[in-house]
Amino acid sequence: MSDQDTSKVAAELLKAFSHPIRLAILQELIVGPKCVTDMEDLLPARQANISQHLAILRYARLVDYAQDGALRCYYLCRPNLVRDLLTLVGRDEPVLRRTPEDIKADKARLAKAKSSSCTNAVAPARRKLKPREKVRR
Repeated sequence: MSDQDTSKVAAELLKAFSHPIRLAILQELIVGPKCVTDMEDLLPARQANISQHLAILRYARLVDYAQDGALRCYYLCRPNLVRDLLTLVGRDEPVLRRTPEDIKADKARLAKAKSSSCTNAVAPARRKLKPREKVRR
């Protein structure tokens, strides 16, 4: 891969991190797999908007999903990379800063998310999934 190709890949990856909703989605997925409906309860966005952001994150190969009936349960494909990049931007990114009240609210949301049907559906499915083809925009 040439330097120019490497730069294009890096630019596409960083573009995926360039929106507050996508940062919030990635932060939620670090905790564990979530369905779009779960994310709608956790994020300040509607389902259609969350789905559009997830498509961008899939294109960047940061997330993928397991199908459980009608539900698509999303998970991180590259959790270490996501965690490292969120740590880097987390120092100054207001979306990622947490107050004590935010932490309490997050703990309540986490307890609710852990009871989600997606958590149980993704674990066995993740082992069976083959890498997906590129998502076309």
